[in-house]
Amino acid sequence: MDPIWQMHMQMLMKRKKVIEISEKIDKSLFEYYSEIGKPVPKWRLKKDPDWWTRYLDDLGIDPRNP
Repeated sequence: MDPIWQMHMQMLMKRKKVIEISEKIDKSLFEYYSEIGKPVPKWRLKKDPDWWTRYLDDLGIDPRNP
């Protein structure tokens, strides 16, 4: 087999495992907090993909010009 293909497949399998673990954690937290009657804390960071363009705007730099 092609070593590059094997490397890509290993990477995909690792990503799949990380996603599965994350989903299990989310489900477990939801079940736990539901059982005790409390809302699930928002402990994850919400990703903001536009932070960089706002940062450049604040500096007076056009974000579309590299």
